[in-house]
Amino acid sequence: MQHSDKITALYCRLSQEDLQAGESGSIQHQRMILQKYAREHNFTNTRFFIDDGVSGVSFERRGLQAMLHEVEAGRVAVVITKDLSRLGRNYLKTGELLEVIFPEHGVRYIAINDGVDTANGENEFTPLRNWFNEFYARDTSRKIRAVKQAQAQKGERVNGECPYGYLIDPKDKNHLIPDPETAFVVKQIFSMYVSGEPVRTIQEWLAQHNILTAGALRYKRTGQTRYLSSLSMPYAWPDKTLYDILSRQEYLGHTITGKTYKVSYKSKQTKKNPEDKKYFFPDTHEPLIDRNTFELAQKRLATRHRPTKLKEIDIFSGLLFCGDCGYKMYIQQGVNIPPEKYAYTCGNYRSRHKSGCTCSTHYIRKSVITELVLADLQRILSRLREQEEIFIHKAVEFGSMQYKKSLMEQESERNKIQKRLSEIDTIFCRLYEDNALGKLSEERFSLMASGYEEEKKKLSDRKTALDMEINTGFQQKQDITPFIVPVKKLMYINELTYEILHEFIDRILIYETDKSTNARKIEIFYNLTEPSS
Repeated sequence: MQHSDKITALYCRLSQEDLQAGESGSIQHQRMILQKYAREHNFTNTRFFIDDGVSGVSFERRGLQAMLHEVEAGRVAVVITKDLSRLGRNYLKTGELLEVIFPEHGVRYIAINDGVDTANGENEFTPLRNWFNEFYARDTSRKIRAVKQAQAQKGERVNGECPYGYLIDPKDKNHLIPDPETAFVVKQIFSMYVSGEPVRTIQEWLAQHNILTAGALRYKRTGQTRYLSSLSMPYAWPDKTLYDILSRQEYLGHTITGKTYKVSYKSKQTKKNPEDKKYFFPDTHEPLIDRNTFELAQKRLATRHRPTKLKEIDIFSGLLFCGDCGYKMYIQQGVNIPPEKYAYTCGNYRSRHKSGCTCSTHYIRKSVITELVLADLQRILSRLREQEEIFIHKAVEFGSMQYKKSLMEQESERNKIQKRLSEIDTIFCRLYEDNALGKLSEERFSLMASGYEEEKKKLSDRKTALDMEINTGFQQKQDITPFIVPVKKLMYINELTYEILHEFIDRILIYETDKSTNARKIEIFYNLTEPSS
């Protein structure tokens, strides 16, 4: 291809931040400048490559990549931009284009407003301009993060989206209201999960009832192209989406902000924040799920057992542990093994060839442990019927112990915060005095004061949250509803189910048989009660 036949690439880029510059930074204005420059300097065979609303930090831009494809194919003679920042705000990658890729493919680069033209040789100020462009992007990113952080600390919704099952209140963008079209779906997912249904069964129910996936529903409502791929299988709910729904505290009526952060202003990758960096605001909107159902779901999520070969969750899944080594007990079953021969063994013993453990098998038939647990549960329920008041009193005592322990921890943290707030007030007094006496410059004073103000704000917010938790706990410390209500609903049971077991029982310890007495110890730990042996 002759040089005269090659493309003169006119590249335009506009980001959301550039919109603040007004019409002077618009795509139309850039096109006008580039076309006029090309005409006046006799550049022919011009072609525009455009990225509208895209940050210069990322180089994964559709227009830029299309232009680079032409460059690498040897079909471009000249690249022209309004200024260097249009090409990019990443110092290293912009430098690679100017110093490696363009020269290797014989491409001349011109940045009109910055006076850069590689035909005139290297411009010693070009790397410095690239650095300033990146500094601008870094500074803008820092300011945006600071604004979002402040919004998160106040409980405001930062990303504009809301959990599946809710809608943003048209009267208040930071308030959620139940979605009449999908709220019942969330309730059904929780109901099926806590009753022991495998995730696959939930997915089948959703598909049978033509329930659009969260992504497909968002595309239907917004038309945003990022959700377009969901339409290929609009009723195929991914496992991850269901697990995300089952673990979200928003369905209890709470708001949680600051859950994720970006690893860098140059990367779109996000990571989860640790719990101490998230912001929790209780009872901000109408709950879809009651606390008891949510806690049962979390308990099952913690075990996350896969369905067995028989496509069903074992009713004791996540409850049985070896009493001697503490490992989980695993079921032995299969297609060719009759149900009456299903049994549990110590997980540590099963992997002894890898771990070199000395624990024994702890073999126990499923039918035997089922019989024992059912009998003990019936005994507990019988005692409840006969001595309901005494039973409730014991449950209250146990709940009070847990409450007192939690209260001590919360009050200790609150006292530390109060002490630090008092220290900051003292520091502020000294800073003001030093500034007034001229011992501290205005610049230094402002820098130090802003740091302490930020710390004080975070501590005050945490103290407010602790006050609320302590007051709420005080009001609810006598509430043993999570145990008493389900007990009263199931005064008489003749068969164990996944839901019953996980409603009442926290864990079961299986000890090895004592060879001298041929007896075996089994401990059953009930929720909010003492263990039963």
